[in-house]
Amino acid sequence: MEWIKELPNGMQNYLRESFGEIKEVQRLSGIKANGGCFRFKFKDRSVIIKWMTNSQEYIFYTRCKPLLKDFSIHIPSLYLSYCNEGSYWIVIEDIPHILPKERWQGDDKVIEALFKLHRETWGKALPLEEYYVPRWNDEMTESVLKLYDDNTATLLEPLLIEVQSQFQQIIRAVCWINGDTNPTNWGIREDGTVVLFDWERISMNNPTIDISITMPGLGTSDNSLEKAIANSYLKHWGENPCFSISQHELIKQIKVVKIWTAVEFLAYNWNTQPKDTIRWIMEELISKLYEFKKFI
Repeated sequence: MEWIKELPNGMQNYLRESFGEIKEVQRLSGIKANGGCFRFKFKDRSVIIKWMTNSQEYIFYTRCKPLLKDFSIHIPSLYLSYCNEGSYWIVIEDIPHILPKERWQGDDKVIEALFKLHRETWGKALPLEEYYVPRWNDEMTESVLKLYDDNTATLLEPLLIEVQSQFQQIIRAVCWINGDTNPTNWGIREDGTVVLFDWERISMNNPTIDISITMPGLGTSDNSLEKAIANSYLKHWGENPCFSISQHELIKQIKVVKIWTAVEFLAYNWNTQPKDTIRWIMEELISKLYEFKKFI
């Protein structure tokens, strides 16, 4: 509860006047940069307060969200925003339910929501001066190869370089993307609406990135989940010429993006995450690289 004193006076007044006495404050995970994420509980409801030193998510809620219509329902409601001397706060809706694990396998409501975001923003500039850009450079490839023994690295190098080349062909700024659509970033309202509540990686790029990251892990060995996600997404686009791509090509892109997520994670987190986690991802990456070689 001591953290309440760190809130700007205007926010403290707003919370008291709007929701009453604060009953409990829970610190949550969810801010990747400096800052904090908290659930404030009141007598009859709760809200989420995010404090950030990076303005990305603050600007998304204050500048980008008002420009969205169809997709807006899939974003938490913004109650209050505040900025002062390099610190940013937002007070947003607390989504009551997490997306259950049985809906982590290409859930059609999730895919449909992302389709709304991509269709609605197709070709529209993102009103941010700076934003996250998915990338896979040679330094990332080299960093990952150094994690393996020499013999394994020698075998993997041409496979990694091939997928890296494929990734470069995918990257293009065609619509807004969330950039971090993994299943743990989705919630469900009481009325069943799916809501995406992490917007630190808002970007403008290929929508395949968003639909790929909804898939847990690095995908399936028989491509069954990749196929289900591709079919669901293509169904929503129908005959729209904006996203004219074959099922096979979309599955290939999904596989490329999932491999990129592993490369990005290993390149930047190999020395900060548990060794068992890193070891598992390294082993999975080997399997996925050979699976991709057979697929193409």
